[in-house]
Amino acid sequence: MIMDCEDHTIFTNAMELHYINMKAFAKAVNEADSIIINETKEAMFTKWLSVITEKEIANKAIIETACSEEEIYMAISALARQSEDKLIRQAYLRRQDEIYFYNKERADDMRRMEQLEHTIAQERHRAEQAEAEIERLRKQLATIQDNQ
Repeated sequence: MIMDCEDHTIFTNAMELHYINMKAFAKAVNEADSIIINETKEAMFTKWLSVITEKEIANKAIIETACSEEEIYMAISALARQSEDKLIRQAYLRRQDEIYFYNKERADDMRRMEQLEHTIAQERHRAEQAEAEIERLRKQLATIQDNQ
């Protein structure tokens, strides 16, 4: 069984896989300048292969011809929609990450600001105590000077 690993859509129950050398296919198409390769007829499968190897195929008219088929066009549309969904989901997740880190940074900034305010309050209290101590010592000095 072959299925999509994300949404578990079953593509086929076939228990057999075939390997297609896409570079060799594209090379053969480029050499023949057509989808018709050797005895291969212009089948839907070769059209689809030409679409998914588009980058490797030199004659883009082959791709346009293949895309004119309704089934191929529908497959491309579905593939684009799936890709968009994944891109949209990735953009959403990226935005969620940005929001998380922005909020985390704000929380860290707020915590630092509270610590600074606490430190400032402590320093003000110490300054007030120091001023009170200085005033007490001035009075004590004045008392000592008066007694002499």
